[in-house]
Amino acid sequence: MRPVIGFGLLLTALAAPAGAQDAHKAQAVAGQASATSPAKKLEALVQRYNKERGDVIAAYQKATTDEERAKILSGLPGAGYIPEFRALADEARGTDTAAQAWIWVLRLSEEDKAGAWQAVTTLLEEHMSSAVIAELTGELRYASYQHGEAPVIEALRAIVGESPHEKVRAGALFTLGAVLLESKDAANKSEGRNCFEAVITEYGDQPYRGDSTYRKAAEGFLYELDHLQVGMVAPEFESIDENGVPWKLSDYRGKVVIVDFWGFW
Repeated sequence: MRPVIGFGLLLTALAAPAGAQDAHKAQAVAGQASATSPAKKLEALVQRYNKERGDVIAAYQKATTDEERAKILSGLPGAGYIPEFRALADEARGTDTAAQAWIWVLRLSEEDKAGAWQAVTTLLEEHMSSAVIAELTGELRYASYQHGEAPVIEALRAIVGESPHEKVRAGALFTLGAVLLESKDAANKSEGRNCFEAVITEYGDQPYRGDSTYRKAAEGFLYELDHLQVGMVAPEFESIDENGVPWKLSDYRGKVVIVDFWGFW
């Protein structure tokens, strides 16, 4: 019986590596598929774009003449990446990956008004339920200069009314308020104020940027609206001059004063 037992053990020993090989092969195939998924392709494309942009900026910072800087800046990556992002959007259609790809198409279409707005309409029509639309609300902040006030306002109103995500609605309502306040139309300005008041009431505790909230950001806009308009008395503030002497703005009342604020954003 020993030879039979030995033979059985031999068969088992021979069979085990084959099963392990099949498992490893299956894992390898799964890993390869994951590596070539639209999401991974998008990640790699964004990394390539950012690296190219970073290389150009690094070269710009080392340049010593305006002519050299201008030549370097002309090499910044941009519209040349659009076909790849559009191809990924088509491949991943209906997914968050596709939505992210369309956001990139929008960002890179500064010189292509029609292409940029196609990206906006596609996002609204095919990805309204995606949380990625939060990024679109930020991209629309200054879009009225390129596409006109009316379509941008309409797009933001649609997001406020249709997005299932509170964070997205908060961003859209905030951006809508900012766009409306810049309008020359009195009714739009009035609605803009209402938007910021609604942001405070409905989404005040939602995070905005850094440690801020939408309440703080909206209150800042309302303060500017109520206290920092042309013809209003400037709010009092105190500071210290270059000699360390404290002073107040009211110390210069009746004199022509230029106040220069600056910072890094």
